Amino acid sequence: MVEAVKQQCAQCGQVLLPGRRFCIACQAPVPGSSPAPSGPLAEIAREIPSTHRPDATLVFSPERREARLKRERKRKRLLIASSISFVLIIAAAISLNAINQRKLRLAQQQKREMMARNELDLYAKALELFHADFGRYPSAKEGLGALNHRPPLLINWRGPYIDKDYSVDPWGNDYVYNVFNQEKGYELSTYGPEGESAKRPFVRVNVGTPPPNPPPTPEPLAR
Repeated sequence: MVEAVKQQCAQCGQVLLPGRRFCIACQAPVPGSSPAPSGPLAEIAREIPSTHRPDATLVFSPERREARLKRERKRKRLLIASSISFVLIIAAAISLNAINQRKLRLAQQQKREMMARNELDLYAKALELFHADFGRYPSAKEGLGALNHRPPLLINWRGPYIDKDYSVDPWGNDYVYNVFNQEKGYELSTYGPEGESAKRPFVRVNVGTPPPNPPPTPEPLAR
């Protein structure tokens, strides 16, 4: 009877037990102890795509890392550029809106000033018609209303001398009518957008020169 040839470990020389895949002494794998799987299940396992995918976590690739860092830097640059563009667009929109609002206010102011000048011209013509009939301008008591409605004491009134009442200026304030030199001269004005706080006429028409304001009377000294 021939004894079976005993196989030894290639690393430590220990006799390998039959059917074992590792040496019991040094745990070295036994060559040829794990034959390649065969059969239907092995064929199915070979056809599964996931079993053939390389594990990127086990192998460090400088090229992949550089490509990933490059993509991240590109995304950051795009994000910064988008943020800057958004801020610039908002700033440009605010500036454009401010410019448009300023132009609108200026256009409205010019339109109101033109309306005031036209209304003052209408009043100047009406006052001249009134002066032609009575040899004077309306008194301070009669005011500009004498151009639209007959005062009680004016029997020969031939008005109205103006088509309608323009006594309120385009800024919502009353026109200021002053008469002097025994109704031989007048001054009609508006203070404009600032109102009476301006303390000087914005637009005016006048006939003659008003007398200067008298100096204030000094108060007597206390004894």
